[in-house]
Amino acid sequence: MVVTGSQNVTRILLIGGGHTHVVALRRLASMKPAGLDIHLVSPEPSTSYSGLLPGHIAGHWPRTDLEIPLAPLCHPSGTTLHTTRAISLDPSARIAGLDDGRELAFEYASLDIGAIAAVDAPDGLVSVGVPVKPLGPFADQWSAFVSSVEAGANPPCAAVIGAGTAGVELALSMKHRLDKLDLTARPKVALIERGEVLLPDGNASMRRQLEKELNRACVTVYKGEPVVDADETLVRLASGESVPARFVALATGARPQSWLAGTGLALNDGFVSVSPTLQSISHPHIFACGDTAHLTFSPRPKAGVFAVRQGAVLAEQIGRLAANRALSEYHPQTDYLKLVSLGRRRAIAEKWGVSLNLPGMWSLKRHIDFDFMKDN
Repeated sequence: MVVTGSQNVTRILLIGGGHTHVVALRRLASMKPAGLDIHLVSPEPSTSYSGLLPGHIAGHWPRTDLEIPLAPLCHPSGTTLHTTRAISLDPSARIAGLDDGRELAFEYASLDIGAIAAVDAPDGLVSVGVPVKPLGPFADQWSAFVSSVEAGANPPCAAVIGAGTAGVELALSMKHRLDKLDLTARPKVALIERGEVLLPDGNASMRRQLEKELNRACVTVYKGEPVVDADETLVRLASGESVPARFVALATGARPQSWLAGTGLALNDGFVSVSPTLQSISHPHIFACGDTAHLTFSPRPKAGVFAVRQGAVLAEQIGRLAANRALSEYHPQTDYLKLVSLGRRRAIAEKWGVSLNLPGMWSLKRHIDFDFMKDN
């Protein structure tokens, strides 16, 4: 069954509960543009905020603190929430297919469905590894593992595959959490990177400081070590070494949701190619943002800071559509403040190539993250 809108209003379909759509909905609640019928499709009734994940993994705040409920967010803007998953999109027919069997017609749609962990790995690692994305299921599986360790059902040994910023944060956070348990066995956490350096896209100053933190926390680091196999008890490296691990986190970069390939949208490595207005370069009535989008005009890494900034832009675009006005352009910042959690209540800040490891950085990160949650 195709669900259509009224002929007197313009239907806007927001697909995915990512950070951009969260911010856009909050802005739309205050803007209250007339003549719109807005719908949000999300597989879960809440969305997990990435900025708070390392602190939760480290045990600093509970699982519930990660979640932004979507229904209270939708209500002020008059948005209809559909708690189901979008599984297809026909841009030409302007119809989205849903996992519950329905189809939603729209005039304009926005895609903010995030990305999933990129796993180019042996079957054994794919089988036992827990992708960092989506965040919610990862957090749930980590909590289950910690409970099993506390109950004596599993030894306190874990591994993180991928030593980008997310991988380093997770390794430090996981080690901190396990160290705080009342255990007789000594916790072990390994950080495994197939490349020769940590933070392959980072700067030397940040890399040096994070290497010191990993050493301080007694996280075992393997560089230049591809994984050749894994099972429920260990990870095997190309060098022949076996790393004990009962929980394996996959922080191996991002890849797009597979169903985007069947949409006919112009893609770049599977991500939706967009113009400065955040419109698809092939289908202008489709917007894409956050990790779902490839900014053709100014490529940027898959970082939450860009998704959050795009929220205000998307809300403005929707308001301009309602008023039949020309769209504005998004200009991503060339540099931004990076705050990297260190497991313990410390963080490193980096901007303009300068890194600072000061006590106040943790408080700054906590303030920014919880301020974002409070606004939503």
